[in-house]
Amino acid sequence: MADETFRDFTPLDHAIEDLTRRMTPAARKALATRVAVDLQKANAGRIHHNVEPDGSAMEPRKLKKSGKARTRRLRDHVTGLRRTVRQQKMFLRAAAPRYLRKETSAGEAQVGFVGAMARIMRVHQYGLRDTVTRDPSSPAADYPARQVIGFADADRAQVLERVAEHLEP
Repeated sequence: MADETFRDFTPLDHAIEDLTRRMTPAARKALATRVAVDLQKANAGRIHHNVEPDGSAMEPRKLKKSGKARTRRLRDHVTGLRRTVRQQKMFLRAAAPRYLRKETSAGEAQVGFVGAMARIMRVHQYGLRDTVTRDPSSPAADYPARQVIGFADADRAQVLERVAEHLEP
């Protein structure tokens, strides 16, 4: 995904490229897998806590036009308690490995969403307009941009640490 909000990783790419050039393709794939697992866990944790990669909180759900939260109660998956939709965190299922997947090869590691969840998360990532439900005749809404997937400074440090630990004899 190419996005203006992502930082320039050219120096990191060059440093890792120089180090990994000496590795076999199998060793590079193993390293990419470990990096992808780390990034998947980091992104899943941020999604679960509704925090953007820069550490700020995601924009909360909108209130109804009356200024009140939706009153429909949902069961919280973690605690089992019933909470209003407004009180419950967003994207609870999105962080599950079923939807947030990793792909690796000897040359790259990717973390992203699959299936219908990819469409939903793209709407939230870029702040697009979409229908409220799956039904095409349902009303459309403008969603605020919430950076769901991203690369934090801690992730950069963790990738470098993973590369250094993999290259040690």
